[in-house]
Amino acid sequence: MKAAVLHKVHDPMTIEDFDMPKISADEVLIKVKACGVCHTDYKVIEGRIQSRLPAIIGHEVSGSIEEVGSGQRGAFKPGDAVIVGTRYRCGHCQYCIAGRENLCRSRPNPSSLTRTDGKEIYRWNVGGFAQYLALPGYMVFKLPEGLSLDEASIVGCRMTTAYNAVKNSAEIKPGDSALVIGCGGVGLNTIQFLRCFGAFPIIAVDVLEQKLEAAKKFGATHVINASTDDPVKAVRDLTDGGVSKAFEALGNVKTSDQIIQATRPGGTATIIGGLGKVPFTISDGSFTMQEIKIAGVALRRPTDVIEVLQMVRDKRVDVSGLVSKRYRFEEINDAFHDLEAGTNLMGITVWN
Repeated sequence: MKAAVLHKVHDPMTIEDFDMPKISADEVLIKVKACGVCHTDYKVIEGRIQSRLPAIIGHEVSGSIEEVGSGQRGAFKPGDAVIVGTRYRCGHCQYCIAGRENLCRSRPNPSSLTRTDGKEIYRWNVGGFAQYLALPGYMVFKLPEGLSLDEASIVGCRMTTAYNAVKNSAEIKPGDSALVIGCGGVGLNTIQFLRCFGAFPIIAVDVLEQKLEAAKKFGATHVINASTDDPVKAVRDLTDGGVSKAFEALGNVKTSDQIIQATRPGGTATIIGGLGKVPFTISDGSFTMQEIKIAGVALRRPTDVIEVLQMVRDKRVDVSGLVSKRYRFEEINDAFHDLEAGTNLMGITVWN
């Protein structure tokens, strides 16, 4: 089988040959159909997220069950269409026991893959840019009928992380005014979940007109181009002083500060994009006396994955309109170049 290997930060990945992974009793073997091209992976490529290298990255995986370990035969069978919905967990810490395994503090590392020359290569997160994956059954979720297998890959991260932000971190209520800065995959999904939860108005901010047009299709009632307008001033003018709930979907320190400044007293500013271990300055400390809450988002909970899949099944949210380009696995470096340039809504790599 083949997988893409990142040897050094900032370098292109190379497609290399590997032995087929073996599964344990509690694992399943997935024949990968698609893996999403997510900014989180790009942060590993550029070194903002630390990883042991060389490594196989990628984490938004969809595929079909190829083989089932003896301990998983009641849950899966060969041919089942699935996505990877959660990360590895220890299962024993206070967070895992409380159902918050997205906050697991003792997360185990995945098993390495063995290249055909015998060298073991580390898998970061899931190691989804490969043709086959061996994973514990608890990380895998069966898909509802009618959902395209390749498009389903994006459900496992960018959709469910946005859902976690809207439902759990921000605790959106009908009629809450909302702001989303960044209209990529996470931002567009945040917008469509805000629409589902009854937020109004929903204000989208980006610097690219094509992404603002997409934001309107997914539920934004107002759009602001930050390349020509000050988004904080524009939002305050639109909402008589700021929104109830603001979301940052880029992982940028400047825009993270902007959502705080655009939040009204008593509101919540939720930073979805991972900032990494970089200094972060809040430009105006008066948010403390305004009781503005600043929240973060860590991936998703298993219940988030189940609930989003139900919404997809019931056609309450759109999946197909999010995927704007598919890449063959040998085009993976082109996919990340386009991600950096912002030319796609969401891209995926197709592996089998």
